[in-house]
Amino acid sequence: MRCILTIWRRDLKAVFVSPVAYVVMVVFLSITGWVFLQLVEGHIGAMEPLPVLMFKVMVFFWLPALAAVITMRCFADEKRLGTIETLMTSPISDSQIVLGKFFAAWSFLLLVTLPALGNLWLLAWASPALESIDAGAVTGGVILYVLLSGMCVAAGLLASLCTNNQIVAFVSCFAVVLLAVLAGELLVTLPYAGGAGFEALVLSRQVVDFSRGLIDSRPLVIYVTATAWLLFLAVRLLEWSRWR
Repeated sequence: MRCILTIWRRDLKAVFVSPVAYVVMVVFLSITGWVFLQLVEGHIGAMEPLPVLMFKVMVFFWLPALAAVITMRCFADEKRLGTIETLMTSPISDSQIVLGKFFAAWSFLLLVTLPALGNLWLLAWASPALESIDAGAVTGGVILYVLLSGMCVAAGLLASLCTNNQIVAFVSCFAVVLLAVLAGELLVTLPYAGGAGFEALVLSRQVVDFSRGLIDSRPLVIYVTATAWLLFLAVRLLEWSRWR
C-alpha cells in the first residue's frame, strides 16, 4: 500500500507542479458551465431535471476526451523520457505501479470534473424560480460517474501501455474510452432480439435513472468488474514488456 501511495503522490505532484493542470481545470469548468446553461435555456419547460442535464454534459461531452488526455501520458511519457526503466527496476511490483498510476489519474480526473456540479446549486441560487436541486439524485449521478470514470481511466491506462508516442497514445486512449462509453448504445442496436439483453449497458438510460436517484446495481457491478479486468490486463502487459 505504501508503494502505491508513493506512486500516486509522485504522479499527482508531477501534474500539479505544471500550469497545464490548472489550465485544464479552468477551461473545463468554464466550457462545462456555458454548455450547461445553453442546455438549460433549451430545456425550459421540459420535464428533464437539472442533474440529468449536467451529468449528460459530463459523461458524453467531456469524459472520453478528458480521460484520454489524462491517461495518455501515464506510461507513454515514462517511455519517452526513459524513466520507465528506473521505475521498473525499483523494488515495486508491476501491480503496484499500475494501481498507483491508476489512482493518480482517476483522482486527477475527479478533481477536475466533480467541481462542475457546483453549477447546479449556483444556478438554483441565481434563479429561485427553477426547481430545487435534489441532493439524493445528484448523489446517484456521482456514484455512476465515479465508477464509469474509473473504468475509462483503466481503459486509457491499458492503451497508454502500448506505445511511447503521446499522439498515438491519445488517439488510442480516446478510441478505447469512447468505445467503453458507447458499447451499450451499440450492442442494444443488434438486430432481432440480440440486443435486448444489453439494455442494462445503455449509458444514456443509466445517466437518466441514476441522476433521478434510481440506483440499479447491475451497471455498478459491470463497471467495477470491467475496471478490475482492464487493470489485470494492464499488469500482465507491463509484465510482458518487462521480459520482452
